[in-house]
Amino acid sequence: MGKVIKVKIENFTENELKCKCGCGSLNVDNEFLIRLQAYRYLLKQGMTPTSCCRCEIHNRNVGGVDTSLHRCYPRATCAIDFYCQDLKKAYDLACSTNLFNEVIWYKNKGFIHLGLDRNQKNNYYMVK
Repeated sequence: MGKVIKVKIENFTENELKCKCGCGSLNVDNEFLIRLQAYRYLLKQGMTPTSCCRCEIHNRNVGGVDTSLHRCYPRATCAIDFYCQDLKKAYDLACSTNLFNEVIWYKNKGFIHLGLDRNQKNNYYMVK
């Protein structure tokens, strides 16, 4: 699919954000990237992305829905899953900043999902 990333960000590499299946797809929404970098500054700890961009095939293979914010085509990705040293702090901060309207802490799986869904009217914060 190729590579589309227009905003330079300090704390994340293209390798961390591209599709994990090996296809190299990378198309992340610019506003989402700016919000993600702002969140990282506020968090003051490292974040290890486990999933950001997903091509259609990889999204299907990992059980993602067709409308997943991780899908990088036909529109740009607006979601990231990550783990870090203090997930409680990361979750609480994400809920309090209003940078993202989807914040899900998969407690048993050890990661947090951040999403920016422009079609969603209300915030969706949850611990699963």
